Amino acid sequence: MNALSSRHHDPDQRRESLVQQIPKRAGALRRRGEQLCQNDWDINAALVLAEDAEALASTCRVLQSTHVAARLENVAECLWDLLDPPVIPDEDARRDIRDLLLALFEDGDAAAVAHADTGSWASLQAQVAEADNGYPLLTRPPAEYWKKFADPGQPVAQVRLESTAPARQEAPTPPPAPIEAPPPPSTPEPSVETASRALHSVTEDAAAEAPAAEVADVHNLACHLGDHTALSSDIDLQLRAEGYVLDRVRGVDGLKVTLSRLAPALIVLGSAHSAVIEEIGALVQSARARSKQRVIFIALSAQPIDLAARLRAMRSGCDVFMVEPERADEVLARVRELKVAEDADPYRIMIVEDDRSQALFAESILRKNGMQAIAVGEASLVLDKLDEFHPDLILMDLNMPVCDGMELTALIREREAYISTPIVFLSGEGDTEKHFAALSIGGDDFLTKPIAPRHLIAAVKSRVKRARMVDSRRRQKPAREAVKGLHDSAQLSRRLAEMLAMEDAATRAGGLVHLELADARELSRQLSGRAMQGLLESLTRHLASRIGANDMLARCGEHGFLLLNPDRATPALETLVNDLRESIAAESFGDAAAPVHVDVLAGICPFNIAAGDAKAMIDSAEEALLAARAPGSRGVVVSTRDEGTGGSAHIADVIRHALNQSSFRVLFQPIISLQGDTEEQFQALLRLPAEDERIYAASEVIPVAEEVGLIAEVDRWMIQSCLNTIAEHLREGRNLRLFVSQSSSSVCAHDAIEWMRGALDSLRIPANQISIELRMSDASAALSPFVGYCLGMKQLGVSLTLSGFEAGEQGSELLRHLPVDYVKLSSRYTRTNDDAIRMELRRLVELAHANERLVIAPRVEEARVAAALWSSGIDLIQGNFVREAARDTTFDFQMGSA
Repeated sequence: MNALSSRHHDPDQRRESLVQQIPKRAGALRRRGEQLCQNDWDINAALVLAEDAEALASTCRVLQSTHVAARLENVAECLWDLLDPPVIPDEDARRDIRDLLLALFEDGDAAAVAHADTGSWASLQAQVAEADNGYPLLTRPPAEYWKKFADPGQPVAQVRLESTAPARQEAPTPPPAPIEAPPPPSTPEPSVETASRALHSVTEDAAAEAPAAEVADVHNLACHLGDHTALSSDIDLQLRAEGYVLDRVRGVDGLKVTLSRLAPALIVLGSAHSAVIEEIGALVQSARARSKQRVIFIALSAQPIDLAARLRAMRSGCDVFMVEPERADEVLARVRELKVAEDADPYRIMIVEDDRSQALFAESILRKNGMQAIAVGEASLVLDKLDEFHPDLILMDLNMPVCDGMELTALIREREAYISTPIVFLSGEGDTEKHFAALSIGGDDFLTKPIAPRHLIAAVKSRVKRARMVDSRRRQKPAREAVKGLHDSAQLSRRLAEMLAMEDAATRAGGLVHLELADARELSRQLSGRAMQGLLESLTRHLASRIGANDMLARCGEHGFLLLNPDRATPALETLVNDLRESIAAESFGDAAAPVHVDVLAGICPFNIAAGDAKAMIDSAEEALLAARAPGSRGVVVSTRDEGTGGSAHIADVIRHALNQSSFRVLFQPIISLQGDTEEQFQALLRLPAEDERIYAASEVIPVAEEVGLIAEVDRWMIQSCLNTIAEHLREGRNLRLFVSQSSSSVCAHDAIEWMRGALDSLRIPANQISIELRMSDASAALSPFVGYCLGMKQLGVSLTLSGFEAGEQGSELLRHLPVDYVKLSSRYTRTNDDAIRMELRRLVELAHANERLVIAPRVEEARVAAALWSSGIDLIQGNFVREAARDTTFDFQMGSA
């Protein structure tokens, strides 16, 4: 063991071993290059080859093999000429690369190369193909990747390489001019429209564009590759409310194309795509290297994160790798933490060093990297300078006269304001005992002189960034802002998601309004930063004081607001917005000495335009706002349904596809007892996902399905899906009842009873585990067939529910004829505090109980409403107050009933 240890640590033997390995490593690199030139050109393989050639050349320089190092550097330089900007080499260019590779060795080296491992390239390809080692070497580009960088009508760019390879007889031709990047925008910061157009050109028209020599920066662009889940929609909504321009990338290939051309400010990778984290991470790191702005990369995981997964994410360049949370707030909180660390004031570093040359050296390095630095040469001045400078980090010399670094650190830690300020010791001291003593007295780290500049920068940045994050978490802003009536964007986002989850979302009143300060950029140029901030705060207070009691207002981006209204019809909502604009125009904002008059623009999206999908809702509001900005607009635009993407014909096509592929979704919302029962019962809710990531609610799907004659197929798909769910739970030992709505067409179908009998018999489940829900309005219009249907279902043992129930003669008549088990109330009984409605509700409950029916109150959203319903004698409640609709059936009914 000792001999082995000495062999590994002997410098001469180690150097000799490295020298012997160089021909083999260079030979493997040459064969990889030859393989690259023989096959289809691969940018990623070329990139890895160039980096490996540079690394091996650096090793050769250290080992004084300068002739081999120079040749390796020639290979790397020629490859980089092809990579930046990226072009496809012609046959002559590939021949030049092969010549350079052949020239790597002189005759004396050939024998060593001949003994190199000839299977190394095949081994590398096999390792990459398996891609199971957590860190693949290559990133697979999208299909037809290179075709997107050339004009289909033009030949591939001709590339010639200058090299020190043996010259051929033909005279070399000069290299052509590289493909030029498109000119930068005239404005320093792209607007929302500019960013959107840039995204469109990347994702849709990339085939007609030349590659940019440098990745374009878009300071507020966010790319979220998610899935069709409520969490994904909520993340998108909150990112928009945070002021990001959201790129709805189409799959992994779409994200790759975007990252190859742009440097987004933020990338969020959903848990469904965690398998490609290395490939996306490689592109993110490439964009970071070629961009002037920070690119934040956050990845989510559906599984608990172990050490191997965390290392995999870290090596991929992830800033945050976290288990997929239940709420989007947690993701946005991490985004804000990272932004605080980046967007805050420059890092303030205090250097305590008695050696002036050392202090000036450190100060100049820090200043060149954008930090504010101050050098203090006397320990007696440090405590006074602390209160003047307020450093983020202190670089402390250990050995100083009068008062050494450890004593000074102890004095600093006595001050409350600097208990957690990072203190990093700098010293050439090699005594580890002194190191431990310095850390125990309150130091955070110890750096040994001399320290390389890049190591100093990395050490300082990482500690300050972490310290600022901790500080921002400690000072988390409250959910409710300081301005009365203003809500946090996360609150508004959750409320919007709750309202969209309701079955009447497509038919209810209300909507989302996107307000924006007109001419905000011009005002920002005219006013100081403090004056502009004061104007926005005054405008916020003005809006908050004039909205309705049920409205929610939240800031959106730098100069915008989101207003969520639950109860105004579209004309009334438009009137509200116009009244707000008039009151703002009549008001003066800012200082009394220099008042400013402003205007706001508005885009309105009613619920009946984009219900069921938060992303579609906010997209529509933003598009309306863009239209309001257009010249000649009156400043307020209401969204209208796009018949191409949201009209009946489109929805009908999506329904047909879902029936063919069985791609509908079912969400489950608990129905809990107010009387202490703990029976597991859920309302089954239909959802229709589309390829454009839009998710349609049942209130949008059912009318179209009825119109095109597909409602019977949709209804039966829904029942079959629910029966399968019940059967699965029975096999797990769980009994649950599902409530499923059926249309009038399905009730009147001649084979409805026999079809249900066959479905129940095939799965052998108790019939009373499913409750068929019939609408009161449908039953009133066709009482006779409904009576026959109900009697047939009761013979099978199926439970029945009458929904949309209201008091009156018609309701009493239906209760006398229809053998239903449950009565589900109209939503108007849960939306008002009117005393007359409450009295009507009490009489209705008494009527139902007299006829031995249980009463369900749907769409319960507040504890106050639940308490009122309980006092009225309601048996069961359903709604977001209990739990939002979800794809799983996990719920604690014992706790819920309590």
